[in-house]
Amino acid sequence: MMMKKKFVAVALSAVCLLSAVGCGQQSASTASSASSVSSSVASSASASQVMDAEDYLSGISGTYVELFPEMAKSEYRNLWIDAATPLVGEDNAESATDMLLGMCMAEPYGEEAVEKYTADPDSTAFNCYFLGGVEKFVMNGDTITGLDAQGQEVFAHTYQKLDVDNENGFLFYQSEDADSGEFTYFAFAPDTMETTYHLEFRYAEDLDDLQSWYEGNYAYWNAAAIAEDYDQATMENVIELFVTENLSEAE
Repeated sequence: MMMKKKFVAVALSAVCLLSAVGCGQQSASTASSASSVSSSVASSASASQVMDAEDYLSGISGTYVELFPEMAKSEYRNLWIDAATPLVGEDNAESATDMLLGMCMAEPYGEEAVEKYTADPDSTAFNCYFLGGVEKFVMNGDTITGLDAQGQEVFAHTYQKLDVDNENGFLFYQSEDADSGEFTYFAFAPDTMETTYHLEFRYAEDLDDLQSWYEGNYAYWNAAAIAEDYDQATMENVIELFVTENLSEAE
């Protein structure tokens, strides 16, 4: 996730801030024109902490909303400042917060994003919103349901796991229903609310669109979610994790 992969170094005042994520790693096509650091799929959730694909979906049952609009709420601003200050200094904490949020709240994705970031690598950012008219996801065993802003069902399908090799270490699922459209395939990072306090996933009609963050119809898109019923402690934890993994000194 945005918390796991390091992308481009961004100068902020006199400080070099490294943003890390699936929601923010530099693409191969832009790496030569901007500073970059090697990516690492090492996560806060070690392999021993995370279920395998067969058990993963049933283990994340719950209702989820978009992560970053929640993290960006004004009532949580001080949590960001408190987490960033030890890493970048009091003078840079506000700017660091804005930079980190901005890197995961971009609008372009797909070919539009590829063209934009190829032309201007320094503007590289990720869209981490839900797509397809979904405002909430409900995970219930092997069933995934999407709800719109009025709470009406956008889709509901049962899913079976797939054995798919991929560069991102995601866990893949395929709908058991015909004509599932853009919700045919889901690919989940091995995050859980218990380990990293959020989820990350992608979905598409074509499995090939989920193989790379930087190419295809969903380039530079990686949905990030948090349980709808999260509490203050969870928000504190996810912000601290995100800030620490992104602003810590580059390895």
